[in-house]
Amino acid sequence: MSRRASFTTLLFILGLVVAASTAGGQQAAVPAPQTAAGAGNDPVVANVFGQNITEKQVMEVIEQMARQRQLPNDQMQKKDTLLYRDALDTLIGFALLRNEAQDLNLTVDKAKADEAWQTVVKRFPSEDQFQKALQSQGLTEADARKKMEESLLYQQVIDKAVANVPPPAETDVRKFYDDNPKFFVTPEQVHAAHILLKVDAKATPEQKAEVKTKLEGIRADIEGKKITFAEAAAKYSEDKSNSEKGGDLGFFPRGKMVKPFEDAAFAAKPGTTSDVVETPFGYHLINTIEIKAPGNIPFEDARKNIVSFLERKSKQDAINQHIDGLRQKAKVETVMTDEEWSKRHTAK
Repeated sequence: MSRRASFTTLLFILGLVVAASTAGGQQAAVPAPQTAAGAGNDPVVANVFGQNITEKQVMEVIEQMARQRQLPNDQMQKKDTLLYRDALDTLIGFALLRNEAQDLNLTVDKAKADEAWQTVVKRFPSEDQFQKALQSQGLTEADARKKMEESLLYQQVIDKAVANVPPPAETDVRKFYDDNPKFFVTPEQVHAAHILLKVDAKATPEQKAEVKTKLEGIRADIEGKKITFAEAAAKYSEDKSNSEKGGDLGFFPRGKMVKPFEDAAFAAKPGTTSDVVETPFGYHLINTIEIKAPGNIPFEDARKNIVSFLERKSKQDAINQHIDGLRQKAKVETVMTDEEWSKRHTAK
């Protein structure tokens, strides 16, 4: 991975800290480079402007990157060496941002920091869950607050670096659309509703047959117009996430549902109800409402997303160039070589 690629990861981690929580509700902790020498059990890996980056800090970022990238098992076993250079470059990037913030005499406005902190706290359902999230990361509130304020400081440097980046020209937006047709293709989709009767994984053949017979009876009532599909779903379906909406699942492409369900939904004619379909969830009746053929997204419908993508790319390029410039002027001392790191962290 290049240094630019690793700085993209830096921005990802920074975004997590500013946003204050991950999808699981836990804070992402960005380790701050230390100024004191690393302890014997936490050796120094590199030094930037007198700020030490230690082994423990690198390992913390490696863990964050591994979660972010969702590495497969074989790569997870090698993550400590596989992600080492990206993690170290990320921490060097933080040190460069911190140093530039000092050179520019930037500080974090207390009112904005308070507001950001309250946003952090409100992301958790309760104070207890907030405290548990901090404990799971080995943080106190003071630690978390400090890390958040550091991130806000870094963001000020980044904002200055991208302040004069112009919006994408209309010709560039159109060119991207014309040059990348594969991004603007809609797959075949089906609009379907269903009725689910669940079957216990330990159900006997007789119990399964009883559930299936019940669902066949419901289908007979629907076909006989004694009840509509939507009414039957509301009354009988055990999928409570959509039963009150008549079992409506909206549109979905192939690959989103389990295969027996998907095959039946796409095979049926719109306006018809399938025979009973068995899946690992139980037995289903599927009402195919509409099928959309594959097509192309019109330029005007795609334009907003293209503009957003090109804006992000332009800003990322500007940040990369800025960091490259800072790094060229920086005094970065490597204390632990790649080979030494590898010897310490290669899985036995």
